[in-house]
Amino acid sequence: MNPKLLSIAQPIALIGSLKMRHLAVGALLVAALPIVAEKAAAQEDPRPATEAQVPSFDIWCLELQLYPAARCESRNSDDMQAYEHYRALAEQFAQQKAANERHDQELMDLLNRDPFDIKH
Repeated sequence: MNPKLLSIAQPIALIGSLKMRHLAVGALLVAALPIVAEKAAAQEDPRPATEAQVPSFDIWCLELQLYPAARCESRNSDDMQAYEHYRALAEQFAQQKAANERHDQELMDLLNRDPFDIKH
């Protein structure tokens, strides 16, 4: 065979193998994307409704109600009663939200079940 043709064919073969490598790397990245997304979703921490999620009286008084510091420090009974009402509503909301999220997840699990996963 002509040596000149061989020298031209070598770069063409090299380009072809580089394209195949890029395609293979791209295919691996696309295949790994759902796995990475699933792990990221699993790391989200659906926190239960706890008192830590409800602001303290001081934060509620100073930052949410914008009352003067002297009034917040005095902690009069009307403000304490209003805060307790706010706290109860916030906890109730958080519990309802958590229940809705559980229900939605159960529904998604039911709709997206694996047809080959047979439970006895």
